Amino acid sequence: MPSISFKTVLVVSAALSYPLTKTSDSTYPIVFCRVFGTCLLLWVIYRGILYPNLLSPLRHLPTVDGNAWWSRQSLRLISEPKGLPQSDWVEQVPHHQRGLVRYRTALNQERLIVASPEALAEVLTTKNYHFKKPQIVANALKPIAGAGILLAEGDHHKEQRKTLLPAFAYRHIKDLYGLMWDISSHAVTSLTEAVATKSKADQQPYTIDMMQWASKVTLDIIFVGGMGQSFESVRCEDRDYMTLRRIYKTVFSQSIQDLIMFILRVWIMPYWMVQYVPLKRNVELQEAARTLRDICRQLIRQKKSDLESEVADKGEKDILTVALNYGGFTEDELVEQLLTFLAAGHETTATALTWAVYVLSKNHEMQTRLRDEIRAHLPSPSSSKLKTSEELSAVIDNNMPYLQAVCLEVLRYFAPVPITSREAAVDTSINGTPIPAGTILAICPRATNHDLSLWGDDAQIFNPDRYLSQPKRAEVDPLDESEHSNKHTGTRSNYATLTFLHGPRSCIGQSFSKAELAILLATLVGRFEFSLVDESLRDEAKIKLRNGATNRPANGMHVKVQLVEGW
Repeated sequence: MPSISFKTVLVVSAALSYPLTKTSDSTYPIVFCRVFGTCLLLWVIYRGILYPNLLSPLRHLPTVDGNAWWSRQSLRLISEPKGLPQSDWVEQVPHHQRGLVRYRTALNQERLIVASPEALAEVLTTKNYHFKKPQIVANALKPIAGAGILLAEGDHHKEQRKTLLPAFAYRHIKDLYGLMWDISSHAVTSLTEAVATKSKADQQPYTIDMMQWASKVTLDIIFVGGMGQSFESVRCEDRDYMTLRRIYKTVFSQSIQDLIMFILRVWIMPYWMVQYVPLKRNVELQEAARTLRDICRQLIRQKKSDLESEVADKGEKDILTVALNYGGFTEDELVEQLLTFLAAGHETTATALTWAVYVLSKNHEMQTRLRDEIRAHLPSPSSSKLKTSEELSAVIDNNMPYLQAVCLEVLRYFAPVPITSREAAVDTSINGTPIPAGTILAICPRATNHDLSLWGDDAQIFNPDRYLSQPKRAEVDPLDESEHSNKHTGTRSNYATLTFLHGPRSCIGQSFSKAELAILLATLVGRFEFSLVDESLRDEAKIKLRNGATNRPANGMHVKVQLVEGW
């Protein structure tokens, strides 16, 4: 017998109340309240006691807090950062036989953490199309992130990935290193001027919110490298670029109305009805979605026109040009893909860069060691001795091991997306355990990336040197299409790092993101010394995190910036 949802209780109560009103002296609202109260009580008993303890086919799996009808641990899902409770449970609950840990939400809904490499391999690779993004997640992301490759399922996803792979192949991303370096250098030069002016004026350290700075510069890079806009449009801050900045600043902020809309979507209303709820935040997000689509459509048409009239060079390396030259998408489909690249492409890398600056700000020896390597191999951002994309990619990828190690450790330790979910689309199994259709799975990079059994005793310590010992390389997943996946893992499994997931649904833009992070960090650390404004934040537990899709500091990341001469 399947689990019954709260929405089902509402619908059944409404349906039963109508005929009962005809045989009662009471009005429909009064009858509905009585019927709903009775159904709700029965539902609580069913969901809280009967189903999880007697009927659920998953009840025999290792469970957080055992078989208690209500778990005190479930409150952690509301009060703590995303992925943190699951990370603790993976360590505390024995799960080695099946690789699955069962837990319950605050409303006693069952969830499974996919914990072991063997279980992850089935969910992400060998049976990946047995599992889809839950519809409620897809509906929440679609207006801003687009109905592109991120949310596509089944054969539709296979076709989209095949069409987009040429644009995101590592051999192509290498051609964008020069462009990324130019944009990073411009941003660092502007920051240098601000720091110098401030220091000269009042002898006080210059401070910035690294989260805001990182969001701006990563949007610059995706605007130019992803959408083929000129570097001048960023420098001169044209209308479309400024509109994008304003929209994403609004979208990535949060209010109490976001929580109200989440509750409505999850427990009360169907998705199509929520969009008509007269909340200011709802109207704001819908307007943002329309504007984003208009901008993307306009940019696509302009790029097509330029390519047809030969104003644009067909050999340009931006992702939009490559996608248009390769073909395979209608204009509407390409709009959705650009929305995905814009939203996911700049927010995740901005989050990673913010954490990189944070961890270096409290580890000055590590920061100095990285700066020495950067200055030994790369020219100053203000230098006229610019390297080509080919030279930059060769130096950064092959001759700067500590920069690579720091970036890899940031992506492991501070995974920008700490947790994601899947829903069983069909009756299936994981590691021999039957999984009924509709079961929700938690895939938790924060838990797996910090798993002691995979990374050793220092798994929960930030330690870039783990990538420099040159241990035996893990077996490469044959279905992981990244060209240099897990280059220096040194763990017993290729599934020990889930930052970009694995298999056919792994992040198609991971090569772009890794290159962007390395170049931005190199230009910043080569030029500046960073330290925390609030030293109490050296304790990570004191940093409040935003309750969104990314592992982003809720109040920004404020750091002192001092110019280091000689580069």
